[in-house]
Amino acid sequence: MEKFAFQNIPVASLKRSMRDLFVDLIDLNMEGHGKGSLKSVPTNFGYAFFWYGFLDKKALAKIFPSYVPKEKVKEIKQEKKQDSTQKLQDQINDFLFTIVREHPEVIGEGHVEVHLAILAPKLKHATILDAAKSLDKFSSRLEKLDSFTRQTLKKKTGKAIEEIQSSFEVIDFITEKEVSKFADEYFWDDECGYVELEHRRLGCEVQLRVRFKGDEILEKVGERIDRVIEPLKTSVDPLFRFGKSYWPF
Repeated sequence: MEKFAFQNIPVASLKRSMRDLFVDLIDLNMEGHGKGSLKSVPTNFGYAFFWYGFLDKKALAKIFPSYVPKEKVKEIKQEKKQDSTQKLQDQINDFLFTIVREHPEVIGEGHVEVHLAILAPKLKHATILDAAKSLDKFSSRLEKLDSFTRQTLKKKTGKAIEEIQSSFEVIDFITEKEVSKFADEYFWDDECGYVELEHRRLGCEVQLRVRFKGDEILEKVGERIDRVIEPLKTSVDPLFRFGKSYWPF
């Protein structure tokens, strides 16, 4: 079976750390007011978002005073004396994107949100017999997904997947032919001022969150995703979709 692989990623980047990769994922077109968003990355099975929300507390504590107004720094220190349970990361949320962009060393851990899909069969103009066969096959694939989800989430130790979510949606996707034609372009909704190129199909969209550490290289993270989704490879449909940017914090 074909191995999971990130697309539109230079081969050299596979050896880069997740911490180092952060800057390459920034979508400058969406940036503003000290915040920003990250590009999704297409894969041969679907597409992936990268979330960098678990920051190194010590590194962040050392750097943040250079980015936060002095009055805010004093307020944070005072609040720490009164309530030590408050997280610094939450208190300076408005400044995090700029800090992490310029100091990726504060990145501790994060997760890759992998999107897969099991598309519902097209039944228009199908005979009753053909429709029954298609629906039976679709049902079997969904049962396999359900079994995979239950068995995976039962594991209490060494769990590679943080979360699995599945839901029936009208899924937006572009075809393989369009991927080869528009490989370096991303397609957003009209609110972002971009032309949206899409098709819509009813299906079950699956989201899996796989954890990574900041110093891990992208290649190793891809290998972990490959092991995780191995039981689903024969059930999912190639989902050639460029997802919308994802807020990293």
